[in-house]
Amino acid sequence: MRRRGFIVIAILVSILMIISALSPVISADTLSPEADAEYYIESGVTADTVSNGQLISEMMHILHQKDKSELKLGMGYVVNEKIIARNTSAGTLELELTGTVSLAPDCSIYQLYNNEAASISFKEVYVGAKNVFTFFNAAGLVQLIVVDGPNAITDIRAAITPALSTVLDHNSIIITSKDGFRLLDKKAEASLDIPAGTDVAFTAAASNAVTVTMNGQSIYTTSNRLYAIPVNEASLLQIKSFKRAYGYPNYRGFFEITPSSSAPGKLRLINELPMEQYLYQVVPSEMPASFGFEALKAQAVAARTYAINECITNSSLAKEGVMVYDSVMSQVYNNSAENALTNQAVDETSGLILVKDGQYVDCRYYSTSGGYGASIHEVWADGATGAFPGTPLPYLTARSYTYDPVNPAQMYTIDTSNEEAVNAFYKDLSFLSYDSESLYFRWKVSLTKQELENTINKNILLRYAADPRAILTLNSSGEFVSTPIPSGGVGTINNMYVSKRGAGGNMLELVIEGSTGTYKLLKEYNIRFTIRPNKTDTKSAADILAYRAKGGSTDYTSILKNPSILYSAFCTFDIARAEDNSIQTVTFYGGGNGHGVGMSQYGASMLGIQKGFTFDQILTEYYAEVDMINMYDIQDKTNIFKGIFKHLDETLESEPFVEELTY
Repeated sequence: MRRRGFIVIAILVSILMIISALSPVISADTLSPEADAEYYIESGVTADTVSNGQLISEMMHILHQKDKSELKLGMGYVVNEKIIARNTSAGTLELELTGTVSLAPDCSIYQLYNNEAASISFKEVYVGAKNVFTFFNAAGLVQLIVVDGPNAITDIRAAITPALSTVLDHNSIIITSKDGFRLLDKKAEASLDIPAGTDVAFTAAASNAVTVTMNGQSIYTTSNRLYAIPVNEASLLQIKSFKRAYGYPNYRGFFEITPSSSAPGKLRLINELPMEQYLYQVVPSEMPASFGFEALKAQAVAARTYAINECITNSSLAKEGVMVYDSVMSQVYNNSAENALTNQAVDETSGLILVKDGQYVDCRYYSTSGGYGASIHEVWADGATGAFPGTPLPYLTARSYTYDPVNPAQMYTIDTSNEEAVNAFYKDLSFLSYDSESLYFRWKVSLTKQELENTINKNILLRYAADPRAILTLNSSGEFVSTPIPSGGVGTINNMYVSKRGAGGNMLELVIEGSTGTYKLLKEYNIRFTIRPNKTDTKSAADILAYRAKGGSTDYTSILKNPSILYSAFCTFDIARAEDNSIQTVTFYGGGNGHGVGMSQYGASMLGIQKGFTFDQILTEYYAEVDMINMYDIQDKTNIFKGIFKHLDETLESEPFVEELTY
């Protein structure tokens, strides 16, 4: 069956071919405004649309010029399809219907906006964008990409993982809806209406395909992308092949189901939906409604800004065809059900995001501060070079959030490079802080020598495999270098000490002296992951107990069993030794929960509830000297191609888009 989209493309290509035949080499300077207007009026765009031919001259400049030199048209065809994935390193795009295509070595990329044409980078062709026109040359390579209008990110493509992790692949997927839904194969132009309350199972089939089963009967098999689309915007889709904290999760928007690109026999699941609806299911998953309305609004703004920044900067996500994970690798999405208060917080901050010097703010946030925050470059390596410490950001720098006991109007500070001062600070339970109502404000956990060796020897190998540049070995020249760790890890531990701390007191470097060598762990996550104080990693016969306390306490009042990792890198430790100087036990004393960069969620709650801060005041307390704008204020003033396609589309004979499947 024909598709109107391809007919439209064919007609547009014919127009371009006629222009090319009349003038093999065309430049914008050879076309008068009158000629521009005449051409586009014949194509269905009125003179009111083009404003004296200015926009058309810009478009012709893009089509036929490069760096102000004449360029032959040479285009084979053009498509207007949604960008599904972008692989920057490989120079490929995945288009919704055409599939994966490769860029020509001299591919040009432009954006048309506000009556201007600007050259943009390949990284600025965003996943999920629908206003992108891809021009192919005679060899089938992408010669030109035009983003027609603003590069606005209003929808989110979230990778739905089976267990809120980085594992994208599903063994099977079961979808249902109390209102029913439509199953759609756009490429094959086929659809099926699923009755209300009916479970539909998706499994991987041979030859990289998907099999659909309903009522115990196989009803469809395809290698194409499948869509599960609700009957209306208010209707929710439910997944029944896994559970979240509140049971089988319900999702807004629609689903895409495809065979896994990396794991034969597995499936991928993507949820696409408007940004605000995405936040309906992020905010309650990241912050309890009890944290107060102003903190919830601050969380909504931070989460919205964070999501946009992930879409723009995270090339590894773009390669997978998504903008965010549904886990802590991005931000937790739909692990808790929506509620009226968190939805209201999203609605009342609709579109609000944080920017700094024309760039989106990197809105990191975490659970609890132990009295200090960290600088971003002292937690994460540089994204481009991998160097650690990474690139500083002026609005994400270390600072104290602890009140001075002598003068509570001031913040208390210590020399965070002084081990004795840090040790005394985190052993003191009496301090008050923005976060002192959290039971994670102070904590301690003890490990025997054997328990410590077990977790380190197991996990240092895993961290070296994941991040070899940050797990170093002391060589014979006295230098720490990246080299494979012995299979037995560090062996018997003889000593351990912090060799460097960040400005906020967080551990940057931990040195471990073992029987197989001396090793240095860089970055807070590698340190926290290597020393995992739980029964499994330590191989302890009994549970490992972590003791917690709020600020202003005289003793620890809460006990948790088997922490998955050290709660934070804002910690110190005491080593108890036997008479022969061998290690007996190591006790860690720390504060806070999480990486410590950006907004503390417990701190935001206390500032709103106890201090009366509004959401914007909370945000500027954690993100220094930033501006707040509304992302929806961007108006599309161009969209030249849409006029052409709209006119041609209206002249075509109407025909159905999909065929019905029988079963």
